[in-house]
Amino acid sequence: MARFRLFSLLLLGALLPAGCHGDAVLPTPAALAVAPPTAAGPPPTSHPTLAGQSAITPTVTITATASEQAAAATSATVMPTSPVTSSTTPDPAPCAEPGRIEHGTVDSAVAGEPMRYRVYLPPCYGMDGRAYPTLYMFGGNIHDDAIWDTLGLDEAAEAAIGRGDIPPLLIIMPDNGWLANTTTSGPNSYEGFVLNELIPHVEATYCAWPAADGRAVGGISRGGYWSLMMAFRRPDLFAGVGAHSPALIDSYAGPAEDPVVTGATNDLGNLRIWIDIGERDPYLRNAQPLHEALAAAGVPHEWRINPGTHDEAYWRSNLESYLAWYSDGWRVDRSEIPACRQP
Repeated sequence: MARFRLFSLLLLGALLPAGCHGDAVLPTPAALAVAPPTAAGPPPTSHPTLAGQSAITPTVTITATASEQAAAATSATVMPTSPVTSSTTPDPAPCAEPGRIEHGTVDSAVAGEPMRYRVYLPPCYGMDGRAYPTLYMFGGNIHDDAIWDTLGLDEAAEAAIGRGDIPPLLIIMPDNGWLANTTTSGPNSYEGFVLNELIPHVEATYCAWPAADGRAVGGISRGGYWSLMMAFRRPDLFAGVGAHSPALIDSYAGPAEDPVVTGATNDLGNLRIWIDIGERDPYLRNAQPLHEALAAAGVPHEWRINPGTHDEAYWRSNLESYLAWYSDGWRVDRSEIPACRQP
């Protein structure tokens, strides 16, 4: 019996090492964790595009030196010893109230009758208590207050504001009436109506930014002439002026009204200037001397000759470019804009 017990002990001692050698070592929970990826640089920036354009993401290649690669490899293996708490606050809820068009009239002493206008009010108009930059847009000599609405300027603005491409703004679309087609300048002209009646009425009725920094003026055809004439004579009233297919053909305009003269000789300060026209527009020959005079006088301005002619299709195709240019002068934080003075 003693021999049998001794034999059993010897046999057990021989088997135990062989069995332990065949078992796999169980991983610890720490070993199961997936290591975080190393930093690969900031994500590409997404840029808004205009309709019909494709978004292009630039490719950036960064070459690191051997020492930089070694430092990066070392830093990538360092794990934080305490949890990181994000301080990012959630984005505010998007505005749920759409923009809208309203109709109004100005009792004009200059015209001797009420003058109609339309105004585009942006989404959630007035809810933050701030004033809005205001764009005054004139039509041509055959147009009334409906032309920019018909072209879709308000829909283009609504879409651009919704995408965050442009800041919220007011767009005033006045009727030209007989004043714009039969007068030249001065207090008893269309200029007098706009400067002395329309703008004060708008700034007393709506949350319009009541300062030159908050105003811009523009127009198509005859309205482009009026916008240039007013802004070049009173650059202290506007931040920017746009002339789209301007018809610079007022035979009654003298040196004091002619934009070719006033644009090159008056002190325009920081007035932003945009002029565009179609390559087949019959008024191109009248607009070219204005561009040449401004260039010769060293006056900064945008000058663009685009495909197209003098028609609604041309203006409609350029709405987004117009809005983007005007809005570039107003890209400030809303908190920097004065509070609305209306109840």
